[in-house]
Amino acid sequence: MKLILSKHRKLIQKLDHDGYVIIRRLIDPLLADEVARDLEPRFRSRGPSQGNLWGKKTTRIESVLTKSKRSHALVLDPTILELAAHYLRPNCSNFHLNLTQGIRIHPGERAQVPHKDSSMYPIDKTFDFMVNVIWPLSNFTKQNGATFLAPGSHRSHAEVELPRKSDLVYAEMQPGDALFYRSSLTHGGGANQTHHDRTGLAVSYSLGWLRQSENMYLTYPPPVARDFPEELQSLIGYNVHKPNLGWAFSKDPAALLNDDDEVDRGAEEFITRKQSWLMKGYYLLDKVRP
Repeated sequence: MKLILSKHRKLIQKLDHDGYVIIRRLIDPLLADEVARDLEPRFRSRGPSQGNLWGKKTTRIESVLTKSKRSHALVLDPTILELAAHYLRPNCSNFHLNLTQGIRIHPGERAQVPHKDSSMYPIDKTFDFMVNVIWPLSNFTKQNGATFLAPGSHRSHAEVELPRKSDLVYAEMQPGDALFYRSSLTHGGGANQTHHDRTGLAVSYSLGWLRQSENMYLTYPPPVARDFPEELQSLIGYNVHKPNLGWAFSKDPAALLNDDDEVDRGAEEFITRKQSWLMKGYYLLDKVRP
């Protein structure tokens, strides 16, 4: 963790102070263009969203990892994963991929209601439950619906806030850039006042003991996830969060990606090292107790 903090000190300082950071040219813009081409047929065949928060002139597509294998590189980007680990790992043994969603804001779409993504979890907001990344797949400008952000709002635990428009900043970016922000930050999609679409890819990561926004086990069942890289399989949720969260048939779910047969054996436990020490200490003391 100290090495990560040193390597990304300026990014973390920005995230701690403002709640967001734009990382310029994090990936090759050509890779972003390739992901955009992969997803384009899906955007064209999908109807607009239904709802006030998700927009009625906005198209959203899911299960991005199967629609674009080249998107895997964005989800597994080392800098993004290291920043996610910095904010999430203090409160979990491992974190999960929470969402992959392509988002296209069409001309005439109004600005989204300011909100915090952390509000989906009905528990006290005293630490980060989730972090988010938006990868632009087209140019983001204030006029075409660039994400708006309220710097510093992550320090407030209020679930609903209406920032002054003069306090907002807009994440103007180009393909290859990345916007990383904390889920406790007030933000939203901007209004598209142009004649062109604004397209991006939203990726989020959450604590390993929380339910994911996108049901990864139905979206990427074993026959699909079996072909993914091991690191991506683990991010999706094919692992166990210690202690004993997420096992299947007494196994680590990762084993099911290579062996579909249920083995009739004694149940395996998945506990933390600290818990193992405490249990061993208990039995040692129990032998000498009067």
